Amino acid sequence: MSLKVFHTADLHLGMTFGSRSYPEEVQRQLVEARYEALERLVELANEAQCRLFLVAGDLFHRVQIPREIIARVMRSLSRFQGDCVAVLPGNHDYCDGYGSLWKEMRELAPDSLLLLIDTVPYPLHDYGIDAVLYPAPCHRKHSRDNRLGWIRELAERPAAGWQLGVAHGTVRGISPDPEGEYFPMDEDELAGLRLHHWFLGHTHVRHPDLEQVQGALFCFSGTPEPDGFDCRHGGSAWITTLEEGGDVHCRAVSTGQFRFMEIVRELRGTADLDELQEELRQAGKGVLVKLRLTGFLPEEAYNARRRRLDELRSALLYLEDDDSALAVELSAELIESRFPAGSFPQRLLSRLAQKNDPAALQLAYRLIAEVKR
Repeated sequence: MSLKVFHTADLHLGMTFGSRSYPEEVQRQLVEARYEALERLVELANEAQCRLFLVAGDLFHRVQIPREIIARVMRSLSRFQGDCVAVLPGNHDYCDGYGSLWKEMRELAPDSLLLLIDTVPYPLHDYGIDAVLYPAPCHRKHSRDNRLGWIRELAERPAAGWQLGVAHGTVRGISPDPEGEYFPMDEDELAGLRLHHWFLGHTHVRHPDLEQVQGALFCFSGTPEPDGFDCRHGGSAWITTLEEGGDVHCRAVSTGQFRFMEIVRELRGTADLDELQEELRQAGKGVLVKLRLTGFLPEEAYNARRRRLDELRSALLYLEDDDSALAVELSAELIESRFPAGSFPQRLLSRLAQKNDPAALQLAYRLIAEVKR
């Protein structure tokens, strides 16, 4: 009999988005979107008839979480209609034995919730699932050592049809971790532990970045709701089917409500500005955009750019723009209108305009403007 698992991680519930100067309403929507994402994940898992709902770390953004938020999250997880919800401590919501988070989670947990806080095998037979989970829970925010060693040292493993690993941390060569301080793991190390599949969290981008994967040793689910301009995907999770014959099939599901876009665009005329404006209008209200403009525009279009950007601002959830590298296109007519005929600036700029070198022309114009100042 096959086993279907819903795999997610890195929801970071309780994130406040206070480090960026978002308008209050935008900040509120981003905060709320993460709770709505959890509800959406449970619905997707129910629709797919998953038996196990697995959170591979960082369900919460920090270890100090108000009890009412924990209760809200537990209510959402209680709506899972399968057999078991298993939650692993990540490096943001780590379990060190001293904080109150995991104690309160246990107090408020539905009967189906299993907290993977210890480095021991967790047989799922009491939930009617022929599987054992081998967790690597985080016990602090940073560590240069992962939590896999205990699995190697096991003298005997509980019998089950599926032996499954759950870990939170980086995999060398895949996850960004230049200092090696986020519980780093190696692919060979994971393979050497001889488990059927690893459900991983921490890396906010889905890996492998494919819609379907067959026979993968491990998968990162990515965050289900994007959380910043360095997170440019639409949010994802995996539905993993473990077949009776030993095959592992992972299907990606899209989960995010909002989308972050960072755009650098060179403008060479009014048509380029028109195209950009239409592109962002089409993106819609669920998009946050960080926009940097470079290049040149005719004077009329340049003078109208702020109005047009304000129009875009109302069409998007959020727009942060930088047009400091955008300049007026210096046509022959514009040069003649600003500098007396025969003057050195007029002759220099006209000659550069004839050579069709916009960068040199703009540099000369700025230098002249500085001297005049």
